[in-house]
Amino acid sequence: MTDKIKVSLRKGETQSQAMARVALTPECLSAAVLVDSKLMGDVDVTEVVDELRRQTAALNSGDLTRAEDMLLAQAHTLDSLFAQLTGRALRSQQRDGLESYMRLALKAQNQARATLQTLAELKAPRQVAFVQQANIGHQVQVNNGTTRQPARTRKSAKAPNELLEVEHGERLDTRAKSSTGRTDQAVATLEAEHRPEKPGRQGHSRA
Repeated sequence: MTDKIKVSLRKGETQSQAMARVALTPECLSAAVLVDSKLMGDVDVTEVVDELRRQTAALNSGDLTRAEDMLLAQAHTLDSLFAQLTGRALRSQQRDGLESYMRLALKAQNQARATLQTLAELKAPRQVAFVQQANIGHQVQVNNGTTRQPARTRKSAKAPNELLEVEHGERLDTRAKSSTGRTDQAVATLEAEHRPEKPGRQGHSRA
């Protein structure tokens, strides 16, 4: 195929290098497949390469007409395959044949749907929204590249079992003196000399 392609040499390029450069282009590779398939009959491969280059140039300039036409044609072809395979499945006399044809038919249907979806996205591209992420969390103090979590706040009040003195009767000592109650100011606290002596046996006193 490369013998029929017209190749222009670039500055400092050999004939072999020029042939390799042209043969590996997407247009040349596609033209080789199309000519070898004999679908277009007896056509010059150079003309096929030139036409593919014109379509590539149109696509690069923003003209998507060829791509849209191709996708629509492929969707019609896949839809035709779906109809033919479904008909064969219904005419099948065996269960294995029915399942095989229906599986292929549904694959063709799915490919047709995907092709039409691609065409729709090509006609109306999706709008991509970029949302800036905000990190909202606990306060973090950074010093010299180190991260420290905020220290826990100390308890402002002691727990009930930690309170002392008179509030919860922690030091209940019957031997200690307590203040005079407000209900009867006339009753004074008993001093040590008014306290009764230690009880002893009745009728026996020490001399």
